Amino acid sequence: MDQVFLITIILAAVVGANILARHVAAVPLPFFLIGFGVILSALPVYRNFRLDPSTFAFAIIAPLLYNEAQNSSRLWIGRSILNILSLAVGLVLVTVLIVGTGLHWFFAILPLSLSFALLAIVTPTDASAVNSIFEANPIAREQMGILKNESLFNDAAGIVIFDVALTAYISGTFSLQIAIGEFLWEFLGGLIFGAVIGILIVSIRLFLIRYHDDTPLIMVSIQLLSPFLVYLLAERLALSGILAVVAAGLAQGSERSRLRLTSARMQIVTSNVWEVIAGILSGSVFVLLGLSLPLVIQTRHHSTNPDFALYKLLLLALLIYFVKTLVRLVWSKYFVRLQNKQARSWRDSLVMALSGAHGTITLSLAFSMPNAINGQPFAFRGPLIFMAAVIILISMIMPTIFIPIILPAQKSTQPRYQWVRRMLQAGIRALTDESDHPAEAQIVIDTIQQQLILDNTPKIRLQRQLMKASQEVEKKAVKQLYDAKKITADELTYYYKFIQLNNFSADDKAWKNVLLRIRFSLHIGTMNRNLRQAQEAFLTAPVALEEVYWRRQFENHGENLLPIEQAGFEAVMAFLKTQPKAHEVEVNIVRRFYRTRHRRVHMGRVDADIVYQMFMRAFHAEYTLIQDAVMSGQIPSELAERLQQRISFDEITYIQNIEVFQR
Repeated sequence: MDQVFLITIILAAVVGANILARHVAAVPLPFFLIGFGVILSALPVYRNFRLDPSTFAFAIIAPLLYNEAQNSSRLWIGRSILNILSLAVGLVLVTVLIVGTGLHWFFAILPLSLSFALLAIVTPTDASAVNSIFEANPIAREQMGILKNESLFNDAAGIVIFDVALTAYISGTFSLQIAIGEFLWEFLGGLIFGAVIGILIVSIRLFLIRYHDDTPLIMVSIQLLSPFLVYLLAERLALSGILAVVAAGLAQGSERSRLRLTSARMQIVTSNVWEVIAGILSGSVFVLLGLSLPLVIQTRHHSTNPDFALYKLLLLALLIYFVKTLVRLVWSKYFVRLQNKQARSWRDSLVMALSGAHGTITLSLAFSMPNAINGQPFAFRGPLIFMAAVIILISMIMPTIFIPIILPAQKSTQPRYQWVRRMLQAGIRALTDESDHPAEAQIVIDTIQQQLILDNTPKIRLQRQLMKASQEVEKKAVKQLYDAKKITADELTYYYKFIQLNNFSADDKAWKNVLLRIRFSLHIGTMNRNLRQAQEAFLTAPVALEEVYWRRQFENHGENLLPIEQAGFEAVMAFLKTQPKAHEVEVNIVRRFYRTRHRRVHMGRVDADIVYQMFMRAFHAEYTLIQDAVMSGQIPSELAERLQQRISFDEITYIQNIEVFQR
């Protein structure tokens, strides 16, 4: 139960940090996540929280890397394999040897083997740590691809070197031949083993698809289990579980090219499931980092050696980061090449160097160091963990500050939302002149207009003011009918009650919704003397029953609701047209509410088949607009793909909620 509670709190922190990051774009998401982690560490249940490295790698890192690998382009990796291996293996080895040797020379109390171990710890990069920066300050596609794929492979290189260096320190001996053998066995063996198991899993999935057993439950479950299975088997064989998972993920990516347009529903479900899981896991990584920071500080305090004073460790961490970044800068300049053979500029190289941010896997490796060696407390453990944590924080702060300076924010020449609006307006125009089925057409128009509203954030206070003003306009129009002797006093009284109840349902609060359901169900059940109809009324949205309730109320008194509502509706529509352009979002919400009420009062139920036809006509108009824009060169294919994807999702949403549009 305690573990479930801990996980629930971490998930809540991930959600809260993502909400904050959407409203405070200047601060990258990882810093909010780390901040929530630090706050959680103050809770009694999280006090003295210890990060279990093996559990962390198995439960979080393995599925994350598997998902990144399966979404990576095998063709792009093949074309950039030299750059990727150069950074993931060559740069790691060179950094460990050069910076590690320099650290031992500068800080002689730290053995050479542990200097190498520390550099192996702080070498693996985490491209997700700076993704939020690149959203506002985009870098070249090839550059981003190299950074992303580098992080898939250099984790394993760092882990293998760390294991070799730590083993050499514990045993007191070092064999180059054994070290190379271990490196090749873990690195290459992990890749080969993961690829074989990945191909086997893909074959099983394709077999299930061939015999129509590809339900989302079966297929998604197999895919979610795959990284855990591959990681456990690889670790049992003393291979790199991380690289095995990456290789299996790349093999899984090959399945998509075989499936093409077959098993489409399964592919959509799988993609959505992994998107949510990856977001939760990547967020949890930084929350765990924040949770671990108090223990890092506490661990350092356990050392009383004056050589491990706080200021010395901070200076050493800063020095390691800057020297390591300098090595990465030079390496990116002279050993990383673009596809067009053009030499990389110093600015591009600096972006690559600063983008070498580190994440929780670095801290996880640091915590995996033993507490005692040969029966004696490991005196270097606390200082090494502390320096690793400082380097992680510096590596995330530096790109946050300097990458926006190096790469000023770029404004898109084709704003996405501008074309979303054009696309939706095309769907509306296709139905505006529909005269044979106006009620069904209006349902679709109102739905599309709601999408225009959802792309903006309405001001609730202004929306309520507009709704209240509209009701006063409607009351005034109905009062004029009474003054002109066109309606009776009873009709005026009942219509005012209609407006009052209308406002009650428009507020859309849960408790008001329940009261209306009770009122309508009792009325319809009593009137028809039928318990089943009363139950159905209670389960029906109040806004869908209002027109039935009030038409019958007026009919029972020998009166007609329709002409009165028509006058009130026309007055409100005229009033809303006079509102300023700045209030467009709120005006559209009020207008849609009145149009829906008007349609339900006057036209009752609609033909579901006609509604379907109207939706198809609107979607076709949207597709046509995007197609024409691409063919005329007004928008790039990348933007067209995103717009087309939105239309496809709208179609799927309509099909899955078809009953909602039949009311």
